[in-house]
Amino acid sequence: MQKVLTLFILLVLTSVCSVDAQTYPKAPGVIRLLTYNTHYGKGGGNPGVMNDSNIVNLGRVIRALNADIISLQELDSASQGRGNRYLLRDIAQSTGLDYADFYGNAQPFDKNGSIGCGALVKKNLPVKSRYVAYLPGDEGRAAVEIELDKFVFIATHSDLHNEKRKQGAKIICNDAREMDKPVFVAGDLNDSFRWSGGGYSFPVFARDFVIASDTVGSSIPGRADDGGLIDFILLSKKNRKKIKIVDTHIVRTLEIDGEKVDLAHVSDHYPIFVDIICK
Repeated sequence: MQKVLTLFILLVLTSVCSVDAQTYPKAPGVIRLLTYNTHYGKGGGNPGVMNDSNIVNLGRVIRALNADIISLQELDSASQGRGNRYLLRDIAQSTGLDYADFYGNAQPFDKNGSIGCGALVKKNLPVKSRYVAYLPGDEGRAAVEIELDKFVFIATHSDLHNEKRKQGAKIICNDAREMDKPVFVAGDLNDSFRWSGGGYSFPVFARDFVIASDTVGSSIPGRADDGGLIDFILLSKKNRKKIKIVDTHIVRTLEIDGEKVDLAHVSDHYPIFVDIICK
């Protein structure tokens, strides 16, 4: 009886460990979309500290998840106070994977520098065109619109101002209506369908898009309330039948090189992925 009980406990512990230390393997033939707020490479703390190790950690997460197309928020470029770095490319290089980078310069910052959002696309996925739409905001905002063979991917970071965030959503929706392919919108939307009244910009998005990404729990570490889910990947209702959603997760812990990593220490947002197949 003691041996049976011991074996049962070991099986339970093994099961728990396998749940806690996920590897999120990507099924054959899928394209993995990812959205991730980088926190400017400050790590998971607030206000946090910018350093190279935080950029390396962001790259390790992306490499472990093996994402094909990524929306990244809170980027900077050519800031003298930040070493004239080009954060989007620095993160891409830290992954060790072969990405093309597409930066949306949203607002001047630190003399000749800028801040904005952007996207990384694996070079085996040909990009047919790219366009940067500039959105209203108390802080400059942008949407990087990338056309691929089977769909369009829009990487964005919405503003904190409620009305300006709604206006930005309308611009994105208007652009999406003009496209003859399925459209994904991926980013930190600073809004949520869980908020009172369904949010501010979310009712605008809901006319044209459905939520493709995981909505269980929060996408901000340490937030258990309903307001803590603000990172999403949306899929246009138009032409949505051309896309099959295979899997999606808000990634809170991840096994990287055999080590369990709590992603609350990497950024102040969790990464979210959606695996798709184009029909």
